[in-house]
Amino acid sequence: MISVNSSEIVYMKTNNELSFFTLLLLISFASVNAVLFTPALPAITHFFSISSSIAQQTITWFLVGYALGQLIYGPIANRFGRKSTLYAGISLQIISSMLCILAGIVNQYTLLVIGRFMLALGSGVGLKMTFTLVNECYEPKVASQKISYLLSAFAMAPGIATAFGGVLTAHYGWISCFYAGLCYGVALLVFVFRLPETQQYRDVNAFEYRHLISNYIVQFKNIQLIIGSLLMGCATCIVYIFAAVAPFIVINIFGMSSTEYGMANMIPPVGLILGSLVSAQFVQKYSLIKMIKFGIFMISIGVIFMMLMLKLHYSALFSLFLPMVIVYFGLCFIVANVSTVILSNVSDKSHGSAVMNFINMGLATLVVLSVGYFSLQPLLLPMVYLSLCVAMINMYLKLKTN
Repeated sequence: MISVNSSEIVYMKTNNELSFFTLLLLISFASVNAVLFTPALPAITHFFSISSSIAQQTITWFLVGYALGQLIYGPIANRFGRKSTLYAGISLQIISSMLCILAGIVNQYTLLVIGRFMLALGSGVGLKMTFTLVNECYEPKVASQKISYLLSAFAMAPGIATAFGGVLTAHYGWISCFYAGLCYGVALLVFVFRLPETQQYRDVNAFEYRHLISNYIVQFKNIQLIIGSLLMGCATCIVYIFAAVAPFIVINIFGMSSTEYGMANMIPPVGLILGSLVSAQFVQKYSLIKMIKFGIFMISIGVIFMMLMLKLHYSALFSLFLPMVIVYFGLCFIVANVSTVILSNVSDKSHGSAVMNFINMGLATLVVLSVGYFSLQPLLLPMVYLSLCVAMINMYLKLKTN
C-alpha cells in the first residue's frame, strides 16, 4: 500500500489482470463514436440543407463535450469508484445515441448537435478511465508497453468504424451510424461488469468545492503535465482534423463515394498498428523521451510527403491516405510515451489523467474549430499539420528540460 498524507487519495495496486479486449473497447469508445458517422457528413449537409462548415459543428461540439467530460469524470471516479464511473458514462452514451437517432426522425439539426455533445460526454469516459486503470495497475514501463499494445489494436477501430460508417450510409442512410453506436454502448456495458475495481478507497470529499478545486489546481501547477498534455493535444489534432476535413475534400473535390472514402480510411490505421507494435518493442531499449522525438520526426516526414504528393496532383489515395500511414506511425510514439512520462510523476492518477485529457482534447477542439473557418482545399491539411509539427517540437524541447 502507498502511504500518503490524509489530504491525498490512497490507492492499492491490484493483482487482477485487466481484460485486454475490454480495455480495447474502452480506449476506442470515444474515437469510434467520433468518426463512425464521418462518411455521412456530406449526406447530413444535404439532409438538413446546411453548409459544410455548419455540419462540422457535429465534430466541434463532440470535441467540446469530450474535453469537458475529462474533468467531470475525475471527481466522479474518486468518489464512487472506477466501475461506477464507467457505468454512468456508457449509459449516457447509449441515451445520447438515441437522441441523435431522434434528431434524424424529427429533422432537427440542433438536436443532433446536442446529441453529439452528450455523446462525447458519455463516450469520453473510455479514454480517461483506460489511462487511469492501466497506470494504477502497472509500473510505468509496463504501463507504457500495455498502452502501446492497446494502441496497436485500437488503431484498427477508427478505420474499421469509418469504413463501416461508409457502408451503412450508402445502404441504410446516415441515421444507421447512430444505431451502430448504440449497439456498441450496450455491448461495452456488458463487458465492463467483469472489470476489477482498482480504487481501494473512496474520496468522500471528492465533490466538496474547495477540495475539488484544490485537487485540480495542484494538477494545473504541474508544468510537466501541462507541457506533455499540450504535446499530446497537437498529436490528437492531427487525427480529428483529418476526420473533420478529409470527408469533404475527398468526396466533394476528389470525387470519391462515401463507401470508397470509408474503405480508404482502412489505410492510415496500418501506420498506427505498425507504430504501436514497434513502440512497444522499443520501450525496452530506448528512453521514452527519445521515442517521443522519433515520433515527431516521423510525423514531419509524413506531412512533407503529403504536401509533395498534393503538389504533383496525385490521387487522394497517394496524396492523402498513404502519407497518413507515416503520420499515424509517428503518432504512436507520442501518445503512449508522453502519457506515461507525465502520469508516472503524478500521485493522483484520476485527476492527473483528467487534466491531461482535458488539455489534450481542449486543444484539439480549438484547432478543429479554427480550421472550419478556412476554405476546404487539399493543401489545407499539410499546412495545418506543419504548424502542429513546429508546435510539437517546441513542446518536446520544454518537456525534455523539465
